[in-house]
Amino acid sequence: MTTWISHRGYTKNATENTAKAFEDAIELGFDHLETDLRTTRDGHIVLCHDPELSRISAQTTTVNQLTRKELEAIKLIKGEPLLFFDEFIERYSHLNWILDIKPDSAEQTIRQLEHWMRDPKAEALLTNRARFLMWHPDHEVQVQRTIDNAFCLARDKACVRAGLSALVGAAALGVKAEQVYAIPPKLGGLPLLGAGLVKRYHKQNAKVIGYLPETLVEHEQALKAGVDELLTNHAHLMRDLSTKRG
Repeated sequence: MTTWISHRGYTKNATENTAKAFEDAIELGFDHLETDLRTTRDGHIVLCHDPELSRISAQTTTVNQLTRKELEAIKLIKGEPLLFFDEFIERYSHLNWILDIKPDSAEQTIRQLEHWMRDPKAEALLTNRARFLMWHPDHEVQVQRTIDNAFCLARDKACVRAGLSALVGAAALGVKAEQVYAIPPKLGGLPLLGAGLVKRYHKQNAKVIGYLPETLVEHEQALKAGVDELLTNHAHLMRDLSTKRG
């Protein structure tokens, strides 16, 4: 059974990484959410993908230049406020998460997560509910020292190495056991995700995330290939494909 993961929530009627986007994804049946973590000027963790706010609001300021109070006053393009990590934890403690810790503020973000570890409830959530996507090996080491048993997904370069080795039939050289790798639906415009490729990862006791398919055909391709997880911007397709398969 493939686990579906909502990438920044469902954004048809909501701005990404907001409570509305996540609630809409949950309503469609998702129980696994992916989001992005950055740190404000005064040390609060906020859910935001880009370093600046221009894509999701009328503001052009960078997130780390503003305080939480200043960010709370900003309305995003569809009228919602930004969501902060303490709010995210409170709302979605019953779900599973992928936390993408952005590299330009990763050290500060991890230090703030360390404060959360002092709360037994938050510690349990970060240990049992969260997996982490890091973009630099030093940050991966930092988060694993901070959070016991922190699981970090394979970084981008590791995914490329694993993919190349699997494609040429030498998966043992690049695919590590117990790791989770992202594979896009296409490479150079050609279909990439296939059952044979995924089986090479599984033979090494690794797992595969189908990474951001865009079309219905690409989603079906990933499911047919046998991916373990599917990270998608198109949350409604989970319902549509489940109905179709049923």
